[in-house]
Amino acid sequence: MRLTAACLSFLLFAVPAAASDRVERLMQALKIEQVVEILRDEGRVQGQELDETFLGNTGGPVFEAQIEEIYAPERMQQQIAETFESRLTDSQMDRAIVFFESEVGQTIVTLENSARLAFADETIKDMAREAYLDSAQDTSLFLLVDEYIEVNDLIDRNVQSSLSSDYNFFRGLSGETGANPEDILAQLLSEKDSVTEETRTWLYSFLLLAYQPLTEAQMRENIAFSRTDTGRAMNEAFFVGFDLIYDQVYFELGQAVSRALSASDL
Repeated sequence: MRLTAACLSFLLFAVPAAASDRVERLMQALKIEQVVEILRDEGRVQGQELDETFLGNTGGPVFEAQIEEIYAPERMQQQIAETFESRLTDSQMDRAIVFFESEVGQTIVTLENSARLAFADETIKDMAREAYLDSAQDTSLFLLVDEYIEVNDLIDRNVQSSLSSDYNFFRGLSGETGANPEDILAQLLSEKDSVTEETRTWLYSFLLLAYQPLTEAQMRENIAFSRTDTGRAMNEAFFVGFDLIYDQVYFELGQAVSRALSASDL
């Protein structure tokens, strides 16, 4: 889930008082503050899309305020801090800090942040997608990105995360629609193949753009870290932490849309 790395933030960095010094240092190395900022920016865009799709652009300031509250940065940072605290041992955090504070680690995080920021521009995202679809799959960069995705199980894990967050959105929305959760799940699972293909395209497009400046040695170091016990634990912690965030966020988005629909009927 380092794919959620984001843009420059103007918020002060903060983690819960109970978080250890290791957790705070790891979050700083990973620029989690920036991750949260990009989530907020994407959330605002998503709120506008939900307003247009479900509410006919009638949500107004009340709906906008709910979106801001749902994407509260302190809550999201706290969830990530708590996940690192509970899922990683001290020695794993120490080794992760060494890697992500290193020159190659900081380069990787910075490149991912920059690429995610660039992807906010639909034109750039479309260009990256076309570049992936037209790319030769026997180049060194493509093969290394392919290996990185496989080592971290990024496609299947992101598909599961996507389906889970969508399920929670419609579960939150069901107060208005009266939809059966089992029917929602069945519908989402029927779309798994298309979600998988969309996820595959997004991941390759994103990583080929983000990692293009890396040398082969840097990519191999990144992959080697992912293969370690610490790398696997970090990958798991990222998915667990962000799944908890997105499941809650999407459920509350569904509830916000449901309340707005109910209010419009009054």
